[in-house]
Amino acid sequence: RKHCLWRSSNINDKKPPKAAWEMVCLPKKGGGLGVLNLKTQNEALLLKNLHKFFNRMDIPWVHLIWESYYSSGSLPSQQRTGSFWWHDNLKLLVSYKGMAMVNVFDGASCLFWEDLWCDRVLLHHMPELYSFARNTGISLKTAIDAQGPESLLHLPLSNIAYQQLLVVANCLSGLPVSTENDVWTYIWGSPFFSSSKAYIHLTGHRIIHPAFKWLWKSACQNKHKVFFWLLLKDRLSTRELLRRRNMFLPSYNCVCCNQN
Repeated sequence: RKHCLWRSSNINDKKPPKAAWEMVCLPKKGGGLGVLNLKTQNEALLLKNLHKFFNRMDIPWVHLIWESYYSSGSLPSQQRTGSFWWHDNLKLLVSYKGMAMVNVFDGASCLFWEDLWCDRVLLHHMPELYSFARNTGISLKTAIDAQGPESLLHLPLSNIAYQQLLVVANCLSGLPVSTENDVWTYIWGSPFFSSSKAYIHLTGHRIIHPAFKWLWKSACQNKHKVFFWLLLKDRLSTRELLRRRNMFLPSYNCVCCNQN
């Protein structure tokens, strides 16, 4: 794909590309040409499997995964279990948790310490209390069903940990008692997963010059837009660029103004 973009009609042409492929694959709103990054697109599509899993949809493979690997109440974490296919899906667990938040009902699909619930991740916001945890991989449902949150900890606690425990106990008491499945929502404000929006999230956000927005809204031909995109990115083979690449020329002065 990279060579096809720059070689024109000559299939045997191997001239170097004008711009890095990572730059080309950025969205147009991010200063790129909008060419899909197939690796990132594949990850965005695979994230939908995690969406189906954590929302416990009524699909045979979802039931099979839950019953085979997580029937004891454990949840996916840094330690991966299961088939090779499921391992590949779990490699994207951090990316999925970075764009999703759980709306707690029964708490069976949410990690007590590591997931975002009650507007905070306990692992990061309460590290002192976390250091006393008996089991760092329990689900929120296990914490709700426990005989008080103190039963999940090694006692005695420090003063700071005790104050954090009171906050956690207050959060647990405010959770609704329900047997319905948890619902995971996403940073775009919807419980419905979108691969296109996940792709945009994975590519990240960049602050660019307004000229790029004007360029793509113009009525020029596409070849002209690409030319001016290369100009804005300083990727045209000007004498200054060739000088920076240590290419020898008789003169590096501009042919128009005769200045270096």
